[in-house]
Amino acid sequence: MSMRQPNPRRSAPPAPVAAGRAANGEGLRTDAPRRAGLATFLLVTIGIACLARLLYWQVLDRQRLLDAAQAQAAQSIVEAPVRGTITDSSGTVVLATTVLRQRLTARPVAIPAAERPAIAKRLAELVGGGATAEASFGALLASGRAWGVLHPGLEDDPAARVREAIAAGELPGIGLEQVRFRSYPQPGGVGGTSLASQLLGFVNADGVGQYGVEGYYDAALAGAARVTSIERAADGSLKTTESAAGRPSADLRLCIDARVQAMVEQEAAVAGISDGAESVSVVVMDPYTGAIISSASWPSYDANDYAAVASRNPQLLADPTISSTYEPGSVMKAITAVAALEDGVATPQSLYQDEKVLLLDNGASKVRNANLQSRGTLSLTEALAYSRNVVFTKVALQLGATTASAADRLYASWLRFGIGGQTGVDLAGEERGIARDPGAERWRQIDLANASFGQGVSTTLMQLAVAYSAMVNGGILVRPRVVAAVDGVPTPITARGAATTPEVSRQMIQMTAAAPKIVPLYQRLAALPAYVYGGKTGTAQIWRKDANGGQGAFDERHYNFTFVGWFGKTAPDYVIAVSIRRATPVVHGPGLMENRIESFELFRRVAQDLISVYGITPASVSDGRSTSPAHPGSPEPSAPALPAVGGVPLLPVRPGRPG
Repeated sequence: MSMRQPNPRRSAPPAPVAAGRAANGEGLRTDAPRRAGLATFLLVTIGIACLARLLYWQVLDRQRLLDAAQAQAAQSIVEAPVRGTITDSSGTVVLATTVLRQRLTARPVAIPAAERPAIAKRLAELVGGGATAEASFGALLASGRAWGVLHPGLEDDPAARVREAIAAGELPGIGLEQVRFRSYPQPGGVGGTSLASQLLGFVNADGVGQYGVEGYYDAALAGAARVTSIERAADGSLKTTESAAGRPSADLRLCIDARVQAMVEQEAAVAGISDGAESVSVVVMDPYTGAIISSASWPSYDANDYAAVASRNPQLLADPTISSTYEPGSVMKAITAVAALEDGVATPQSLYQDEKVLLLDNGASKVRNANLQSRGTLSLTEALAYSRNVVFTKVALQLGATTASAADRLYASWLRFGIGGQTGVDLAGEERGIARDPGAERWRQIDLANASFGQGVSTTLMQLAVAYSAMVNGGILVRPRVVAAVDGVPTPITARGAATTPEVSRQMIQMTAAAPKIVPLYQRLAALPAYVYGGKTGTAQIWRKDANGGQGAFDERHYNFTFVGWFGKTAPDYVIAVSIRRATPVVHGPGLMENRIESFELFRRVAQDLISVYGITPASVSDGRSTSPAHPGSPEPSAPALPAVGGVPLLPVRPGRPG
């Protein structure tokens, strides 16, 4: 039986239910107009927002966008000059220069923690430095920082070893960058130091000079970068514009003699170690031109490794000759003598009665000599040689009809010799010292007494060198200078004022020359046979604020020893200032102390070094009138400067020699 198949071409009738809903109107949407309105509103709102944003870009933010577009089409080129070179007085010994090195960097965050110790060890093997370097590298890697500097400037050989290890995949996260590196190539007088490091200073990782010559002359040494911009115009052409002209760096030639500097650094180290001292400093100065021929201190440091020094012992970075102030003691008696000679209240032959005890302030205060003894009747010259506190208290009291007027007179002499003011030396970091003004705080008799022999006042060694230079050069206070020439142009010799008269200067030469001949110990240890020489000692106790349960007390074991002297063929050609700080002498009794190397003995040793280096031949002893200096390069006499007070340079003139 056959079945009939349906015709697929015939449409099926609509479903009865659907047809019924359509007929009743139940399948039609009633919210279509509302949805269409909402869509239109959204489209209009978006359009308005786009138009508003476009208006903002075209009008309000137009300049910024133009600048950004221009920046994308422009390139800035910065050409920084190579930092200037520093040489010694000869112009041939390079003390500081700039070289290309490789900075060793790390990305600790990119190094797995488990691998960091092994990488630190491997780096130490490649770079050198042993356990210390390994610990330093390990600490930085362990920090997990994003980036850090492991070594500021590797030399070629270790850099090549590191580069090979990086290429071999041994040092993930480690990199090398070529940088300009400041190099101090001359070894110092003591192992592990660079020559004249505290005087020169250093250049930090940002390329900025710090301390000393590098800090003072940073702008000249660094120069200024030339900045040019290359812009691409709309037509594709390039336009070059110079936005900063730049300035070339300057080279410096110092007054420092590298030969003398190395020898003086050795002398300072030997004295410091022998005397158990905290530090030793020496300044060698031409008293007529202000040229600093040597400025050395022990301990010193290697300026090539300044970062390690800064983390280990940052005090070493500062130059003690200009930044460390202290009570100088009896070297200040010479200035007290100058004031008395100027006022005519004393002559070098004036007689004074030395005493064991001098009562002051109506018996409330006492002054004693260091050895607690009296030497009887002494001339002013003998009192200076034997450094009698009692006599110089009497001299200071003679300076005025009242204690106040005498104090004002002594203080005025201090200022004329530069005490209490900066010397103006061309080194960064100079301190002023402390010179208490009696006009601001009234001095008692005991204050005047202490001031007369160098207590209650603090100075730097550079100030003392400058003051004694004025004392023996005819009375002119000269600004000390370390730099002899900038790019071949000589620095001026600057006289800051008249400290005293030529006649008093002659008298002080004679008085200070007599001291080493009067005192047997000086005659034995400070003698320079066949040359003229002189000077004054200073011994000072050290006050410890933390002693005696915080109430303070004098240190019974350590003392500061100073000697400021001069020498030459027939007249003062060089001033040598010596400071031995916190030395540990053998004390035999009150005022009887012995160092293995005395301050005046160190003076003699430095003088002999100068004689050897410059080949200064002996000459017959003169009456103190000056001839041309033994060392080269000093000027001939010229007009004196105008009077001045304090440390402000006045006139760039060349001071004359004493009569």
